[in-house]
Amino acid sequence: MQPTAPITRYRRFHDYDYSRGAAMFLTFSLDPRRPLLGQVEGSEVALSPAGEAVWAELHRESARRLGTVLRTAVVMPDHVHVRVQVLPNLTDPLKELGRFVYNVKCRSQRAARKAGIEIAWQRNYHDRILCSAEIIDLVDKYIANNPLKWSLMHGDSPPLRVHEPLESPLLPDGEWWTGVGETALLAPGRKLAAVRLSRSLRPSDYDRVATRLRGAAEKGFVLAGTWISPCEQAVFAELSAAGFPLVKAEQDPLATVYRPKGDEPGLFAAGRYLLLSRVSAPGTGRGAAWHGINGALAALAGKSGGTAVYVHRMPGEAEPRWTFAR
Repeated sequence: MQPTAPITRYRRFHDYDYSRGAAMFLTFSLDPRRPLLGQVEGSEVALSPAGEAVWAELHRESARRLGTVLRTAVVMPDHVHVRVQVLPNLTDPLKELGRFVYNVKCRSQRAARKAGIEIAWQRNYHDRILCSAEIIDLVDKYIANNPLKWSLMHGDSPPLRVHEPLESPLLPDGEWWTGVGETALLAPGRKLAAVRLSRSLRPSDYDRVATRLRGAAEKGFVLAGTWISPCEQAVFAELSAAGFPLVKAEQDPLATVYRPKGDEPGLFAAGRYLLLSRVSAPGTGRGAAWHGINGALAALAGKSGGTAVYVHRMPGEAEPRWTFAR
């Protein structure tokens, strides 16, 4: 029986066997944080000569260092995000990774100086292991959406300012709601459909449920929900990709300036997405808070002249049940 090779332990993620290789998300920033690498224009970054030097060195260094492969990257005005693949069976994987970042910093700094721009980098870099295909996909979206997110947060009239409290005739007195995004979705004349899709629904139900809700959206209903069950997430993804306005509610308080996640930057930029939060009473458990938020959305829908719908599947039944309430 062959002896098992010992796993080399590292300061970072000491339980991970880096000899297997690793997908890594890296961030490194200028010191001080000044927009010397370019300017964000909408969803793109117009790179300065210094930014172009960084972009070129990322690709050159990936070609030079056979152990670290660049997968995707974005050069922002004052920082850089990259996803790299550290290949398996390296003698010292983290040293290889550190050398990759060090060389990009040093060579881009020299190239920027030749172009008349002095840049300096913060020491070290922030790194995170990506342990699944789902997380890699989320990071790729984060990198791709970063310029638009920057534009939304730092533009002349950033739409991601949190309205605190949120004002709407649909909201009841005595409740503290905050919101970010397209507040006109709660304006008079907009009918809401508060949607709850049970976890009892099967994957085979998702397309039919989405098709029926799409019909409601085509008739002018603004679909609102917490969008947390698997079916809700699938329907939300389909309807948002189709361009329909959506309202999402959550129980966690919103920061003064909201930092969008996932595909949210595109939804905010298109002016068809509103994120709501309602502060629950002290001592309310998370389960009870989610139940209360769904009930509050149903009340908002009724006040708007719309409807609330709950879709679930009873054991042994062939079709999901649709329950409507005004």
